[in-house]
Amino acid sequence: MKLFNTKSALAALLLAVTVTSCDMDDFGDINQNPNRPNTAYTSMLFTYSATFLRNFIMTSDTYDPWMQLRTGYIAESKNNQYGDLDTTVSFNTTNYYRHAIKNLNTIIEMNENAEINSETNVVEFGDNANQIAAAKTLRAFFYMTLTDILGPIPYSEALKGESDDIWAPKLDSQESIYAALDADLRQAYSQFNEAGALSSADILFGGDISKWKKFNATIREMMAIKLADVAPSEGQSRFAQAYNDGAMETNDDSFNYTFDSKTAYSWFYYIGNLGYSGRGLGFAPNKIFVDALKEYKDPRTFTYLTIGSDAYLGAREGDPADFDSYIGIEYGLESNDAVNVQRGVACSVATKYCEPTATYGLITAARTKLVEAEAATLGWINADANALYQEGISLSFEEQGAAGLDEYLASEKVVLSSDKETALKQIVMQRFLAGFLTDGIESWSDWRRYDIPSMPMGPQQLLSNHTVYPYRMEYYSDDYAVNEANIQSAVQQYLGGSDDRWSRVWWDVKDNVPQN
Repeated sequence: MKLFNTKSALAALLLAVTVTSCDMDDFGDINQNPNRPNTAYTSMLFTYSATFLRNFIMTSDTYDPWMQLRTGYIAESKNNQYGDLDTTVSFNTTNYYRHAIKNLNTIIEMNENAEINSETNVVEFGDNANQIAAAKTLRAFFYMTLTDILGPIPYSEALKGESDDIWAPKLDSQESIYAALDADLRQAYSQFNEAGALSSADILFGGDISKWKKFNATIREMMAIKLADVAPSEGQSRFAQAYNDGAMETNDDSFNYTFDSKTAYSWFYYIGNLGYSGRGLGFAPNKIFVDALKEYKDPRTFTYLTIGSDAYLGAREGDPADFDSYIGIEYGLESNDAVNVQRGVACSVATKYCEPTATYGLITAARTKLVEAEAATLGWINADANALYQEGISLSFEEQGAAGLDEYLASEKVVLSSDKETALKQIVMQRFLAGFLTDGIESWSDWRRYDIPSMPMGPQQLLSNHTVYPYRMEYYSDDYAVNEANIQSAVQQYLGGSDDRWSRVWWDVKDNVPQN
């Protein structure tokens, strides 16, 4: 570790993605402040990195859960702040690089450094091999998610300011990033030692290395399935290896994040009694999602949603056991008055999601099995697609505590078709139905690949001359300020010359969704 220096401080201010210097907000800094520890603990570095995962569930550190709005799960219930699709345009990667990924890199470096890797501040988190493997695995999840949001991002030259004097990193293609991540994850998988464990600083899997290995293989499956339309042979090869290694099997394996009572931007603040800065009741279930549940007579309706007296939108008339009692709000209505009219009859998110310490999924076992069902339908793995399909649905019902599974699996709309294309659409639809307030970015990826669910434009979106929801986010203004040449080069080379929300990332090539 190096002392804080002038060049590093300047870089931190100018270009977050290249920072490798000490940061006063980072648990892992060696500072000269006598009131703060001057030793980096890998356990603290890891925990701090993990806290950034919450932003992929709800928001990007703002009152704006765009990943749930743009996947048909929720809608605004108080005003029209985001319905025109023009309010949230860009995505800021600063803290993911400067804190989350940087800290994970530091964990790897400290455990690979023979001079310090036996010190207490390192080994108290766990054995060196497992720390390295877990840090690489979590880092890959961050990189996968960032590139799925933006497309080309800094990867091969990221965070190499001090080591290689690269202060303006190039943006790599998503194709090359996916390949590098798959290789890095396979290496990490081989490093895991199930005879060892990590300490309680692992707030994700409680130090259970067997779960880390399943998570590692699951990330590889999530990436590989997205290659189905752009590089199917490579996708099949990568998926088969990950599947054979063993991905998530049970709900205990799911990759979840639990909020704490002091964390803003959870649903406790969005919809809960207190609200965030007085903005409670800002969101409610989207009509698209609610109508889909009703169409399928899906018993999870009664676990996802509520109209009872404990609803955060207040009690609503109707039988809570009657599907028709549940009404969603349209996203993109023409006025605040129109929103308030629908709010007056809308159902609410179930109370369990609105607790200050609620747990949400990032990648669930249910999604994993349904992705494997897609791979089996494509002929990528030697497995029974229908069995995986039913297993995924069953895991979702189990996770939700929903009744009526057998009747649901036997219903005409749910029974898996023998027609390949129809079966694929059914599988993806079940991922949508299982993914409420969960798997936000992965659900967005499903929509980009399959146009499931179908999301027609609302009045406000049509007034803004939009014909389709965005396919990606744009680069943040601060990134342009310090790295414009590399961004422009990537835009020209990989995004068809336009950094806008309707350019498509590398694996999104289907014409199943109209152009804007």
